[in-house]
Amino acid sequence: MAILGGILLVVLASFVIAYFASRTWHWVYVMVVVGIVLFTAGFFILSAEVLRVNAIDRSNYNKIVADLEKVTAQVEALKRGTLDATIVNQLRGMELKMPEDATEIPSVSDLDHEIRLLTQVRGPVWSNVTPAAFDQRTGAVRVSIASPTPSGLAPNTVLYVFEQGDVTHPDPQRGKQYLGEFRVTEAAGQEAMLIPALELSTYQLERLGSSQAPWVMYETMPLDQHKLFSGLTEEQLRQKLPAASVEEYLRHGKATNADDEAFRKAGYDDADKRLGPDQLASATRTEYRRRLRDYALEFRELSERRAVLQTAATGLELDNRRLAEAAASAERLSAFRQDEAGKLNSDLAGLQKDRQAVDRLLTMVRQQLDTIRRVLDETLQENNRLVRELAALQSAAESGAATQAAAPASPGPLGQAAATSRPGVVLGSAN
Repeated sequence: MAILGGILLVVLASFVIAYFASRTWHWVYVMVVVGIVLFTAGFFILSAEVLRVNAIDRSNYNKIVADLEKVTAQVEALKRGTLDATIVNQLRGMELKMPEDATEIPSVSDLDHEIRLLTQVRGPVWSNVTPAAFDQRTGAVRVSIASPTPSGLAPNTVLYVFEQGDVTHPDPQRGKQYLGEFRVTEAAGQEAMLIPALELSTYQLERLGSSQAPWVMYETMPLDQHKLFSGLTEEQLRQKLPAASVEEYLRHGKATNADDEAFRKAGYDDADKRLGPDQLASATRTEYRRRLRDYALEFRELSERRAVLQTAATGLELDNRRLAEAAASAERLSAFRQDEAGKLNSDLAGLQKDRQAVDRLLTMVRQQLDTIRRVLDETLQENNRLVRELAALQSAAESGAATQAAAPASPGPLGQAAATSRPGVVLGSAN
C-alpha cells in the first residue's frame, strides 16, 4: 500500500509539473513526460504485482512440495509398511481402518499375501447373484451372475448358496439364510443352471421359491473360526445366535469349569504359552474353547433331520385326522347305540311286564293244574271204589242174590261219579 501511495503521489506530481511546464514547453513534450511517468508507474505496479504473485506461488509451491513429501511418505508407508509412529498417527487421522493400538502398518505385499491366503481358504465366491427362473417341482433354478465377467463357473461345480446380507435373527423364518447345496449343470456367459445336490423337502422348495435376490454362492463352505465372533458383545451374540448354543460362544476364552470336557480346555503356562493336550495337568490357567462346526456336514444332517421330522409330522397329522374321523364315527355310533339302548330298554320294560303277566298266568295255571290233579285223584279213587262196588254187586248177582244185587245204588255217589267223569264239567266247577 505504501508503494502504491508513493506511485500515486508521483503521478499527481507529474500532472502538476506538466501543467506548469505546458506554459513554456510544446505540448508534445508535455505528453511525452506524462506518458513516461504513467508508464513508469504502471511498470512499478505490474512489477509489484509480479513480486506478490511470485511470493504467493512460491509459498504455495513450498507448501505443495511439503504436502507432496508428506503424501509420498504416507504412500510409501502404505506400500512398504512403516514403524514411524508419526506416519501411523497421520494415517489413523485420515480414517484409515486399523486397530486402535496399532504401532505399525503392514506393507501392501504383506496384506496381499494375507488376502491370498484367506481367499485360498475361502475359495471362489460369486456375489450379487439373481435367480431368474425356478422349477417348483424339481428345485432347479437358473441364475444370473453380475460379476466377475466371465463368471468362471464350470459344469458339475458344487456350490453352497446363501441369501446375501447380514443375518438378523436365528429364527429360520426371519432374516437371511442358507438355501442349500447345488450342482451346476449348465454355464454359459453370465448365466448358469443349478439343480439341488440333495433331495429337497417341501419346506425347502417353498423357501427356495420365495427367496429374494441377491444370493451369494460359495464353492467352499465357509469355515467356522474362533476369531469370527471375537469382536461381538454378549448382546450381539444373543441376537444373532440361537439360545440353545449361545452360551458356549459367550464362554469362549473364559475360565473353564471342573465339569468341562478335556477337549474343551486350552492350557497355558506361566509365560502364557499354549500347552499341548497331554500337558493340561501342569497348566497354570485353562480357557474354554467352543466347538468348531463343519457347516456343510451340519447343514446336511439338519436337512435330513428336518425331512424325517416333516415326514413324521405329516404322518402324525394323517393319524390325527384318522383319529378325529374315528372319534366322530365313534360318537355317531355311540349316539346310535344309546338310541338303540333306549329302544331296547323300552322293549325290556314291555317284556318285563309281559313276563310278569305270563308269571301270573303260569301261577294261575299251576294252581288250576294242582286243583285238576287233586280232583282227578279223588275222581279216580271214587271210580275205583265204584268199580269195586260194581264188581261186588255183579259177583253177588251171579251167586243168586239177583234181587238184592239188582237194587240201585244210592244216587249221590253215582251222580257225583258221573259228574266227575266229564272233564268239561270238572273244569267248569273248578273255575
